[in-house]
Amino acid sequence: MAYNHGREDRKWRIWKEAEEKVLRECGVDEETIEQIRTDDRADFNSNRRFYRWASDFGEYLEGMADRCTLQIVLLKMQGYSTKEIAASVKLSTKSAYSRMGGSQLYAASGNGAACGKSGGHSRYQL
Repeated sequence: MAYNHGREDRKWRIWKEAEEKVLRECGVDEETIEQIRTDDRADFNSNRRFYRWASDFGEYLEGMADRCTLQIVLLKMQGYSTKEIAASVKLSTKSAYSRMGGSQLYAASGNGAACGKSGGHSRYQL
């Protein structure tokens, strides 16, 4: 699910107002409360940037690569050679190279050859 800044900001404000009410009841001066608010807001903004980036990156991967390409990338990150990867996903070495190269990420709409068309299950299948 995409990050919803408005919803998260409302939740933060409600939490912050409740916290400040407790601090005032305990006799904390306004300058200290304002400093805490400033620090908490900086943390909130840092988290917001991360969650927005993570959400955007996930949507990018979903839109740009099919399951086979993601499987190839995962195996490459785990240290497998391109020859081993090609054999495990039942593609030619050249096809595996082209999918890893970034020049062509196959959309989930079915462009390009599908992985594992031979029907057997690879031990590397996700």
